[in-house]
Amino acid sequence: MNTLRYFTLIPLMVGIAAAQMPSSFDASGRSTQAQSGVSNDDPNRVGETPPPQMFGMELPLLDPSNDTMSYGGAKFDVGNNAVVRERFEKFLRQTPDDSEASRIYRKKLESILDYTQRYSKSSDKIGSKTLVKIGTGLYDMSSYPGDGEQSGTLASAIVSALDVQRANRRRDQANAELDKEIDKLITKTNTLTNRNTQKGNRSSKTSQGGGSNGGYTSHTYLIAANTSKIAEKKAKQPANEAASLASLQAAKINYQALVVWFLAQRRYDHAVIGARVYRHVFKDGDTEVKLDKNSDAYKMAFGISGLPPTINTVDALANNARREVQQSIDAVFSALAQNKLGEATNRLITAVAAGEYMQCVATFPSKDRQRIAEYWTLRKRSLTALNARDYDNVERIADEMKKLDSEFDDSLLRSYTSGKKRQSNFALRSARKALAEGNDEEFRKHVTEAAVIWPLNPNLDKGEEEIAKLDSFEPQKAEFKVLVERKEYRTIYNERERFKVVATDPELEKKYTEVLEHVARIDATLAELESFAKQDRTIGPCTAYEKLDEMKKNNELYAADKKFMNEYNRYASEAHDFVEAIRYAEDCEARGEHGSALACYYRARCFYPNSNLAKAGADRVTAIIVSAQY
Repeated sequence: MNTLRYFTLIPLMVGIAAAQMPSSFDASGRSTQAQSGVSNDDPNRVGETPPPQMFGMELPLLDPSNDTMSYGGAKFDVGNNAVVRERFEKFLRQTPDDSEASRIYRKKLESILDYTQRYSKSSDKIGSKTLVKIGTGLYDMSSYPGDGEQSGTLASAIVSALDVQRANRRRDQANAELDKEIDKLITKTNTLTNRNTQKGNRSSKTSQGGGSNGGYTSHTYLIAANTSKIAEKKAKQPANEAASLASLQAAKINYQALVVWFLAQRRYDHAVIGARVYRHVFKDGDTEVKLDKNSDAYKMAFGISGLPPTINTVDALANNARREVQQSIDAVFSALAQNKLGEATNRLITAVAAGEYMQCVATFPSKDRQRIAEYWTLRKRSLTALNARDYDNVERIADEMKKLDSEFDDSLLRSYTSGKKRQSNFALRSARKALAEGNDEEFRKHVTEAAVIWPLNPNLDKGEEEIAKLDSFEPQKAEFKVLVERKEYRTIYNERERFKVVATDPELEKKYTEVLEHVARIDATLAELESFAKQDRTIGPCTAYEKLDEMKKNNELYAADKKFMNEYNRYASEAHDFVEAIRYAEDCEARGEHGSALACYYRARCFYPNSNLAKAGADRVTAIIVSAQY
C-alpha cells in the first residue's frame, strides 16, 4: 500500500484543496536536488544551490526524512517518487483501451451509475430485488480484464450486506415467535396458579367441616416447568439482538472499508456506486463511517479534508474527483489544439495521477500520447542534465522544447544556467588568484568548487594545467629544504620569487615566511646601522660593531648570514682600536689578569664612552677585584 499512498492522496487534495499534481519529476529516480535541499556543509556539493522553478512550473520540494512533499501549499506523502514517474511513463507507452469489450464495459458502468443516481435523487427505496439486479450487473462487469475484479468485489459486498440483513430479519422473526410463546406460557402459568389457589381454598373448607380433600390435585410442578421455559426463551432474545447488532456493525464496517478503499485506489465510479447504494442496503439512516480513526483508510479519506466521516462525504469526494479528472482531460485537449505541449503535459499528469482508472483517461488517443511523450522525454533529459549540472546540454534541450511549444518560457532556465556558469568561472578566477599568491590550499578549494558547480566547464582544463605546474615544483621544494638545513637563508631570500612556490605546501609555508622575515630583519638592522655610522665616523662604527656582536652572540643564525658577517667584519675594521681593546680585555679576563682586563675595558671606553660591552666588563672585573675573589 505504501507505494500507492501518493496516488491515494492526490484525488482527495484535488477535490478539497484544488491542489494540482506535481508537474515534473526527477528523471534520476530521486528527488531533484532542487527539491531535496543539499546541505551547504557537504564538501562534495560545495557551491550547489537548488534549481529554480523549471519551465514555468513549480517543482515539488521533497523531505527525504519523512517522504513528504510540499506542493501548491499542500503536503503529500509520496512514498516512492520513482513510482509516480514510472506510472505516468507507462501510461504514455500504453495503447488506449478502446476495444469493443471496453466500450461494452463502459456502457454497463454508465448504466449502473445513471440507475443509482435516479434513486439517489428520489425518495424511492431500492428494493432487494433491484439491489440484486445491480449486483448481478456488477458481477457481469467483473469479467472485463480492465476492471480488475473490482466490480465483483463490490457486488459481493452488496450481497453479503443483504445476507446479513436477511439473517437479522430471521432473528427478529425468531424473537417475535419467542414473544408469542412466552405470552402463551405466561397465560398457562397464570391459569394454573389460579386453579391452585381455588382448589387450595376448597380443600381448606372441606378439612374444617370434617370432609375429605382427596379430589385436590396441585399444578405446582407445571407452573415451575412453565416458569423455567419462560426464562429460557427470554434469555434467547438478548442473544439474538446482540448477534444482529454485531453482524450489522461488522457488515457496515466491511462495506464502508471497501467504499473508502475504492476512493483511495482512485476507483471513483465504484466508490460512487457503493456510496449511493449504501443507504438502500442499510436502511437505518446511519451513514457514519465506523472505521478506526487511526487506520490509514480513515486518515486518507477524512484526515486531510476535515469533512465529517460519513458515506455521503465519500460520495462527494469521489464525484468531485471524477469532475476534476474530466476537466483535466478537457484541458489537455484544449492545450494540444493550441500546440501548448507544456500545459498539456501538466494537465495530463494531473489526470493520470488522480484518475488513472477513469475511462476518459484510459481512452486517451495514441497520437496525443506520442506528442506528449516526446515533450516529456525532453523534460526528463533536461532534468537529468540539470542534476548532472550539464548546463550547455540543458540549454540545447530548451531550444528543442521551444520548437515543440512556442510558448515555452526558457528565460528563467537560461538565467539560472548562465548564473551557474558565471559562478563557476568566478571560482576559477579566485583559484588563479590563489595560485599567484602561492596559496595551494585555496587554489585547490576554488578549483574544486568550480568543478562542483559546473563539472563540464571548459576552463577547468586550464586549472588542470595549473595543478600540473604545481606538481612540477617538487625540485624547488627539495632545494629549499637543503638550503634551510644549511642555514643559507640569504640564498633563499635572494631567489625568493623562485622559491615562492614552496609556500603552496602548508608544511613549508611557515618556514618560508620565517626565512624571509629573518633576512629582512637583518637587512633592516644593517641599513639602520649604516645610516648611523655615516653620521659619525668615530663613534658610529663602534656602535654598529657592538650591536652586531650582541646579535651574533644571541642567535647563531646571524653568524650564518654572509652579508651580516661581512658588515660585522667591516665595522670591526673601522673601529679597530675599540675592538682591539675589547678583545684584549676579554682575553685578560679569561686568563684571570683582572687588573690588565680592567685597564683595557677603560681604554675601550676612551674610544667609545657609551659602550655597553666596556661598561659591563669593567663592572664585572671591578666586582671581582673588590671582593678579592681572585
